[in-house]
Amino acid sequence: MKKLRKMTVLDYWLIMTKHRRVLIINTVTITVIAIVISLLLIPQFRASATILPPGGEESTMFGLLSSNLPAGIASLSRMTGVVPGLATPSDLYAAILKSGRIKGIIIKRFNLMEEFKTRTMIDAYKALDRITKIEVSPEGLISVTVTYKNKYLAADIANAYIEELDKFNRETAMTTGKKYRIFIEKRLKETEDSLARAEEALRNFQEKHRTIALDTEIEKVIETIAKLKSQIILKEVQKGASGGVNNPYTRSIEQELRELRKQLAKIEFGGRTKKNKEFGAGFSIPLAELPEVSLEYARLFRDVKVQEAVYELLTQQYEQAKIMEAKDTPTVQMLDRASPPEKRFFPVRSRIVIFAFILSLIINIPIALFLDYLVDTKNNPKDHQTFNRITKDISRDLIKLKKLFTHKK
Repeated sequence: MKKLRKMTVLDYWLIMTKHRRVLIINTVTITVIAIVISLLLIPQFRASATILPPGGEESTMFGLLSSNLPAGIASLSRMTGVVPGLATPSDLYAAILKSGRIKGIIIKRFNLMEEFKTRTMIDAYKALDRITKIEVSPEGLISVTVTYKNKYLAADIANAYIEELDKFNRETAMTTGKKYRIFIEKRLKETEDSLARAEEALRNFQEKHRTIALDTEIEKVIETIAKLKSQIILKEVQKGASGGVNNPYTRSIEQELRELRKQLAKIEFGGRTKKNKEFGAGFSIPLAELPEVSLEYARLFRDVKVQEAVYELLTQQYEQAKIMEAKDTPTVQMLDRASPPEKRFFPVRSRIVIFAFILSLIINIPIALFLDYLVDTKNNPKDHQTFNRITKDISRDLIKLKKLFTHKK
């Protein structure tokens, strides 16, 4: 039996040299095809616009005005600041930019259905998503990148995203500011009436009983009660202004309300322990155990103080709501405005040609070995017959497979 000799690098080189004409033609053909393809590919241009992270004022605005945002965005905005690390104001801005509302305006503004040759808005949304990339950097910078064949349109679309975000923010602030102002206005009027009634009741009581002076400790208790009740009413106002939707923001307010009411109950009715009864704020006698006249006077005095504290807080909120309603200033700060790019982003023709050339060299190795094998089988009749038989068997199997699929159809 003839022992097979191990192939060396020189053997491979000789095989490549022997079939050099075919290999050179193959390399040139693949490279030329790559050049033609790179020339036929439609150039793509990339334009980017970048804005700074939202400031504290914008973050506060979305915390208060989230009831007017779309459902998914509103949920995100309410969770901002409630669940640490889950979302940031920059994430909220990115979510708004990706919303169907912003995309729909951009599609209509630039007539993109005709530009993309789509028949439905859904297809236009998908086409716009394919060419647009919205990212938030670790530093909170928000970038909008558009890659498209028309470099001027790419820059215009990227800038339009930022412009529509700013427009949406201002409209939301003004619209919800008005809603919030009306809501606060109503509560302020109710509080004003309640304060007038409480003051009248206290004055009548003082005239009837010739004024009763309260103990200093009781006055401190009443001040604490007034502070707690004003905080409770303010939280209820915030809950009502948010629309009462079941979300983390509302649940957080409800939890704070429960805690404030719990503290208020301790002060008014005392603790429920067997050893002693004391106020949650550390006072010795609950209001419920005061003498009857003193208790009545304390309650009337407390009502006045509570209504005064609530009225003061609501007045502050009312002024903020009026400012918010009238505000019409830019809400986003542009860091880099998109401009038509000078160079195409794709295709990079030099890389395509180099890659095709290297690929042709790699493909040439098995081609040269196969050609050399064919020469050897022709020189050796026995191997040639074996090769022909294998070829015929493969052809027969392919014919049977074709008939099988044809018959099924």
